[in-house]
Amino acid sequence: MSIPLKSEVAARHLSLDSRYRSPLGAMPTGGEVRLWLEITAGQVEGAALRVYRGDRSEDIPMARGEDGRYAVDLAVGEKPCVLWYQFVLTLPGGRHLYCGLPFGQMAGTGSVYTEPPASFQLTVYDRDFQTPDWVKKGVMYQIFPDRFKQGDPRNASKGRRYHEKMGRTVRMHESWDEQPDYLPAEGETFYTPCDYFGGDLKGIEESLPYLKEMGVTVLYLNPIVEADSNHRYNTGDYKKVDPLLGSNAAFASLCLKAKECGIRVLCDGVFSHTGSDSIYFNKLQNYNNLGAYQGEQSPYYRWFDFFGDREHYRSWWGFDTLPEVNEGEPSWQEYVITGKGSVFDCWLRLGASGFRLDVADELPDEVISLMRKKVKSRSEDNLLLGEVWEDATIKESYGHKRQYALGRGLDSVMNYPFRGAVIDYLLEKSTALELRDFLCTQQGNYPKPMYYSLMNLLSSHDVARIRTVLGTEIDGEGMDRPDQAAFLQGIGDYEAAQGKGRTRLAMALQFAVPGIPSTYYGDEWGMQGLKDPFNRAPFRPEGEEELHQVVQRLGSLRAATPALQTGHAAFFAPAHEVIGVLRFCLDGQDAFGKAAEDGTYLVLCNRDEVEQELTVDLHQPFPGLDEPALARLRDEPYTVAENVLSGVISPVEEGKVTLTLPAEDFVVYRVR
Repeated sequence: MSIPLKSEVAARHLSLDSRYRSPLGAMPTGGEVRLWLEITAGQVEGAALRVYRGDRSEDIPMARGEDGRYAVDLAVGEKPCVLWYQFVLTLPGGRHLYCGLPFGQMAGTGSVYTEPPASFQLTVYDRDFQTPDWVKKGVMYQIFPDRFKQGDPRNASKGRRYHEKMGRTVRMHESWDEQPDYLPAEGETFYTPCDYFGGDLKGIEESLPYLKEMGVTVLYLNPIVEADSNHRYNTGDYKKVDPLLGSNAAFASLCLKAKECGIRVLCDGVFSHTGSDSIYFNKLQNYNNLGAYQGEQSPYYRWFDFFGDREHYRSWWGFDTLPEVNEGEPSWQEYVITGKGSVFDCWLRLGASGFRLDVADELPDEVISLMRKKVKSRSEDNLLLGEVWEDATIKESYGHKRQYALGRGLDSVMNYPFRGAVIDYLLEKSTALELRDFLCTQQGNYPKPMYYSLMNLLSSHDVARIRTVLGTEIDGEGMDRPDQAAFLQGIGDYEAAQGKGRTRLAMALQFAVPGIPSTYYGDEWGMQGLKDPFNRAPFRPEGEEELHQVVQRLGSLRAATPALQTGHAAFFAPAHEVIGVLRFCLDGQDAFGKAAEDGTYLVLCNRDEVEQELTVDLHQPFPGLDEPALARLRDEPYTVAENVLSGVISPVEEGKVTLTLPAEDFVVYRVR
C-alpha cells in the first residue's frame, strides 16, 4: 500500500479547485483541460502528468510557469470514457515520487507517495449529450400502483376473475388498513406476493390535484403491465395493463389528465427477464399461444437460453420464475425496442414520457443505446432513467466497464449513493465535511446534463423507508419478515419523533441539490417500513401533517426558483454538524449558460441537538465552482439574507452573513 510522505517533497493538486484544474468537472469530447501541480516543499527536477486511458498509460511532460507551478494542457480526445490521472515527480538522481489520492478516493486533495497511488477521475462524455430540461427543473413522485388508491372497484373484481380464470392466486384484502401479507399463505411453503389492495390507475388519476399541490411534475410508476404478482416485475404481457389496475385506455386517460396538470408519467420497464408465466415463456400454459417453454416452434424460443432440456434455462439470479432474456436476439430487439408497434412504441403512444429501466446493469450498453434512440425518436423530451445503485460513471458489471453514463445511453440514474450519504450524515456515521466531499465528488464526476437530472431519492420500493431508517437506525438487512413485522410494531414515540425530525432535514437536502427530488408515496406523511413488503404498505394520507407541509413548501419553492433548479451549486461545511448548499443564477444565466432569473439561495442543515450560530462567507473559494462563477459571486453587491420560511432578515457585509440555525432543523435564505 502506498503511504504519503511526511517530508522530503510535498506537492498539491486539488481536483475540485479551479486554481488546479480548469474547467472543473466532467469534460465533453474534443475538449481540453488545464491541470496544475504545486510543489510546496522540497526540490524536483521535473514533473509529468500520467494519464490512464483504459489499459494504456501515457506520461506527458509538464512545464514550470512563472508562478513556480507545473502546468499541462490535456486534450481529452473524441471517445467518451473515464480517464484517470496522477503526477510523476522526478527528483535529483532520477528517483520518482507520485502525487495522487488514497485508494478508494476519486477526487479531492492529492498527496505525495513513494509508489503509484489512486488516480484522479476525469469523466469524458459525448459533446452532444443533452437531457430534458423538465427533468432538471422537476419534482418526482414514485407510486407502487396496487397500494396508492382505488378509483374504480370494478377493476378489482374484473382483474380477480381474469387472473383466477388463468389459475392464479389472487387474495384481495378486505380493508385498506391491513398490512401486506408477509408469510406463506395457508397450505404453501413460501411467501408469494399475490395479495392485493385494489389500487388502480383511476385512483392515481383522481389524485392528480393532490400531487400537483405538492409541486409534482413527473410520476414514476412501478410496473403496470399484466403479471402474476402485486409488484409485476415478472412480466406476463408487455403490451397490456394488468386488468387489476384498469386498461390501456385508463393509462392513456391518466397520461392525458396528468399532462393537463403539468405532470408527466414514467413507466417501469422490466426488460432483462420476463415471468415464466407469460406469453413469452408460458411455462404454466396459461396463455393460448406457443411460449418458449413449448419448444423451438415458438416465436419467442430464441429469446431464452435453454441448457439441454426445457427444464433448465438461464434465469435472473437463479429464480426459475424469472427466465432471463437474450437481449442480443434480433427478434427480441424488434419486439421490445425497434419494431413498429414495439413495447416502447406502445407506451410512448399511449402517453408515457419515457422509461425507468429495471436492473439497467444487466442490459448491454448497445441495447441501452437502441432504447435511447427509440425513446428520443418520439421526442427529445422523453426520459431514459436507469436503476443503478452505485456511481454510474465507474460502474462495472459482468466484467465490463459500463458506458451508459457517458452520453450515449441513459439520461439519468437512481441516485442511491446520495441516499446513503445523507443517511450517514444524519445518523452521525459521517461528518458534514465528509458529506460535502461526497456531494462535490458527484458534481465533479458526472456529466453536467446527467448530474442535474439525477433521481435524488430517500426511499423506494427496494429499500426501507427513510423515516424508519433515520428514527431507528435499522434498515431491515439480515432480518427475516416476521422479525421485521415485530420490529415495526415496536417503534416507540421517541424513535418516531426522531425519524420525523431527521426526515425533514433529509428532504431539505434532497430539494436543495441539483437533480430531481423524488418522494416515494407516503413519505410525505411519515409512513414507516422496512424491506419488501413492509415498504409497500397502502398509502395513508394522514399522520404527520408537518412532513406533508415540508414537502409542499419545498416543492413550491423549487418550482418558483430557477436557482434551485438549474442554478450553480456549491457545497460547504461551516461547522462539524452543519452542511450547507449554495445555489445561484447571476447575470441572467444558469449553470448551463441559459437565460434564467437571478437569485441566490442558502440552504443550511443542522443535525446537532444545540442551536448553531455561524458566519457564511459568500466570497470563499467554494470547491467545485469554476473561477467565472466564483467571480460572479464576489462581484454581487449582496446586502441582506432573508429566511424564506420565517421572513427573518440578516445583514450581509462584504460577502459575509451571520446566521442562527435552530437545533436539528434547516433554514433556507434568499440572499440579495
